[in-house]
Amino acid sequence: MINHSRLIWIIFLLLAGFMLYLFFQTTTPQDQSRRAESQIYVSTSKVQSALLTRKVDALGTALAYDSARIVNASSDYLIELNIGEGQPVKKGDLIARFNDLEERARIAELKALMTEQNRQLARLKNLTRTQASAQSLLDEQQAKVNATRAQLDALEARLNELVILAPFDGVLGLRQVSNGAYLATGTELTTLDDISKIRVEFNIAERYLAALQTDMVISADNIAYPGFAFQGKVKAIDPRIDPVTRSVKVHAVIDNADLKLRPGMLLNVHVELAKAEVVQIAEKAVMPLQSKHYVFVVGAEDKVRQVEIIPGQRLPGLVEVISGLKVGDEIVTEGSQKLRTGVVITRSEP
Repeated sequence: MINHSRLIWIIFLLLAGFMLYLFFQTTTPQDQSRRAESQIYVSTSKVQSALLTRKVDALGTALAYDSARIVNASSDYLIELNIGEGQPVKKGDLIARFNDLEERARIAELKALMTEQNRQLARLKNLTRTQASAQSLLDEQQAKVNATRAQLDALEARLNELVILAPFDGVLGLRQVSNGAYLATGTELTTLDDISKIRVEFNIAERYLAALQTDMVISADNIAYPGFAFQGKVKAIDPRIDPVTRSVKVHAVIDNADLKLRPGMLLNVHVELAKAEVVQIAEKAVMPLQSKHYVFVVGAEDKVRQVEIIPGQRLPGLVEVISGLKVGDEIVTEGSQKLRTGVVITRSEP
């Protein structure tokens, strides 16, 4: 009986030990797994400063250095037209002449009349030396001469309006009228553009205004000439900032002696600003979210917090930080997908 009872206790103890063994075997891996999951491994780095040659990119529009619409100032018949479409002209070259026969005849008539009036005026001047009564006649004759002179000046001005000369060196545009047509005042005959130089108009964000100066070097490229860069310089900076876009308008000039560039072309403009010491981080640390950008900063007790930054110029693998970080901050560069503010991180082995 005693042996039987002892056997039962032995069996009970063995069974209890087996149950404890099973318990520890089943719970220990789960606890270890939970502890492993609670540790988030990330890579971090310190924010550093770097000397950066700031380069600003913008979209620009090519404009003629000088441009004019050639229109007539008076209504009349077109009797001579010298518009070689797309051909160069020099300043002062004849572009068009209108019917001026009536004006020339009237000018000849007035010149003859003035000659006679001036002869009468000279005779009266001699009389005033001996006859005081001749002074009133002299004044009357002088008034006639002045009136005729005024009519002659008006007709000569009218005659000049009937001749259109090139106001500057340039290239003529397409012809819009035909020789012999009667044209109303203000009718466009053609266009004239000086494209030996090209003005490039583009906008730069106001934060670069302090670094922007005239005579800075720019380069520009266009889809029509892949791989080719046009060189120029900044010539003018608008004194006003656009209150809507918060940008400043800039004009640069590019030499165009080979006439490759044409007014209206879209140009990719690159402006090289002065070198500056900037805050720079690895591009992989930046997390874009909608229109904003964030990084995780490591704080006390290895807790992270999400910080918004404003990125600037980008280089391969690197990005400038305009605001949001300072030199010496520790940021997460890899493994930020599982993070949120307040999480404690564990640094990965290098």
